[in-house]
Amino acid sequence: MCELGERLRRAREEKGLSLKEAAARLALKAKVLEALEACRFEELPEPALARGYLRRYALLLGLDPEPLLALYPRAPTPTPPPPPAFRRSFPWPLLLALVLLSALGYGAYLFLRPAPVQTLSLPPEPSPEPPERYGLRVVSEPPGARVYLDGFYLGQTPLVSPPLEGGRRLLRLELPGYEPVVEEVNLDRDLSLRYRLVPKPSPLPAPSNPQAEASAGRLVLRLEGRSWLRVTQGEKRLYEGIPEVGAELAFDLPVEVRSGNPGAVRVFLDGKDLGPMGEPGKPLTRRFEAP
Repeated sequence: MCELGERLRRAREEKGLSLKEAAARLALKAKVLEALEACRFEELPEPALARGYLRRYALLLGLDPEPLLALYPRAPTPTPPPPPAFRRSFPWPLLLALVLLSALGYGAYLFLRPAPVQTLSLPPEPSPEPPERYGLRVVSEPPGARVYLDGFYLGQTPLVSPPLEGGRRLLRLELPGYEPVVEEVNLDRDLSLRYRLVPKPSPLPAPSNPQAEASAGRLVLRLEGRSWLRVTQGEKRLYEGIPEVGAELAFDLPVEVRSGNPGAVRVFLDGKDLGPMGEPGKPLTRRFEAP
């Protein structure tokens, strides 16, 4: 995998997004994003359109698109064909005949062509002015809430975003254990917003006991936070997606597990609690063998 695809894949997994979720937010087909991450540029449309897809994908993932665009291969410049070689004996009589025929044809055209029609030229339409952009600052109590604007992830609170296109926008804040905040804001000036998040009225039901359910040769994964997961057994893909917080997934060994946020995944192997799969926010792949 090339450097461009590796950066895109790593950023997507760190944000806990699957290919289908990212494609749905960008209104694109998942195979377009898959081709970008796999650097299969021959499967993408013309370079100008593909580079536009790459720019939108980078902004969705919170990356600077310019360094990634620099890694995208440019179309080769066609080499002009070499000038034809002249023969030693040039057919001058044929050239003279062609010149005479061209002169006669042009004279006939001037004689037979209709009179030109005068058209009224309209003044060019003025180009639309670029939309105004404004800054957005979002603070929450407690901090660490994920901030989305019109469905696009901006970051976590406290957040200071770059200038954004003005207008009426839909703001959403999410934090595990708290009610989400959804509000329409009018971004007609620089805004500074502060929210106090409300805990959910009733906690999630206590999960079942993985130690009691697990048997020899079984792996149980308990989601204590949001994390993208992919579980494979050889060439077979058993699961890929973002489970609900509090969900438990059980698999027969051996399996290979890829997590975008290993700190949110607690591992139970043969009924034994092995603790979190890894460190929070650092994508990790682990293989679990049968005893």
